[in-house]
Amino acid sequence: MRKLISDVGLANVAESIDRLMNVDIGARGTAQVLFDAARELLNGKPMTLAAVELMQKSIKPGDYVFITTGWADQPANIPTKSETDGPPGTAALARAIRLTLKGLPIVITDDYLVEDMKKVMSSCGFSITEPEKLSTSLSDELGFEMVPTIAVIGMPIDQEACRVRSEELLEHYKPSLCLAIERGGMNKHGRIHGMGGFDFSASQAKMDYLFTGAGERGIATIGIGDGGNEIGMANIEKTVREKVKNGNMCKCPCHSGIALDVAKVDVLLSAAISNWAGYGIACLLGLAEGNLDAMCSEEIEKRVLDSCWRVEFHDSIGSRVAPSVDGCPESVHLAIIRLFREIVTMGIKRFPAE
Repeated sequence: MRKLISDVGLANVAESIDRLMNVDIGARGTAQVLFDAARELLNGKPMTLAAVELMQKSIKPGDYVFITTGWADQPANIPTKSETDGPPGTAALARAIRLTLKGLPIVITDDYLVEDMKKVMSSCGFSITEPEKLSTSLSDELGFEMVPTIAVIGMPIDQEACRVRSEELLEHYKPSLCLAIERGGMNKHGRIHGMGGFDFSASQAKMDYLFTGAGERGIATIGIGDGGNEIGMANIEKTVREKVKNGNMCKCPCHSGIALDVAKVDVLLSAAISNWAGYGIACLLGLAEGNLDAMCSEEIEKRVLDSCWRVEFHDSIGSRVAPSVDGCPESVHLAIIRLFREIVTMGIKRFPAE
């Protein structure tokens, strides 16, 4: 690892990234509530710094890393297509983990999203392969770096099948980290809700079992969300129930609200748009590990957003197939990434490694 910045500087950069990724540009009204609650859990420590430190502590070269994402939030209209929040952040995180810590990323999504998700992941520079072949890309036997590879595997919808499949995956691959980004979590009734309080359980794989199983095995876990209904938000259940719309009363027969009470995580991150937390962690991890090439970039992100609309992933707030996310056009997301990178650049200048 090539140290580029002092420890104080890294913490300052993380603080700025935390705050930028929680600017409520979409004016949804939940960002500050979730930010305050998530930060309180860390006694004010930057969320991105906590996530990066957990990654550095947990992931060794050649370790598998599970990342789950994908949300088909219009099951009656386009039942096999995800929204655009989640997959781009996953691509940025997976790329940064592979290029810095040499972790082997496995994206886990619904069975019906696998082929589209492969196309999105390849757009950021990955070649797609089977999980058992991922370690080959770490070889240096040819005298040069191999093309980084990623695997994408599916999860069934049925709740019991998800529980069994999760146990199988955890036992077989023994990941060092499980991470969820913009992935709906279930409550004690097995229900997965959208922010509007409607029930999406029938169209969603129950990924919570990966995280409860990981907790039982001592595997590190991270959750990223922007609404209070995503895996990891059980950490701040009380806040979601009291301060988030539909938090304590949903529009389905369970009447339990969108707040979660099943799968908790080691580190929870909130963001105004979940992808932004993925970008922020990727930039901070690249900085912390002295590999700035691992940071997300405007060029790469433009390709990723382009691939999302080409596979017909949709903007869940704008209700259109376009390179936009949560109502914000592509230009906003590229600007956020540019600002993340500028924060890193200025941090290195002001706090160079001693």
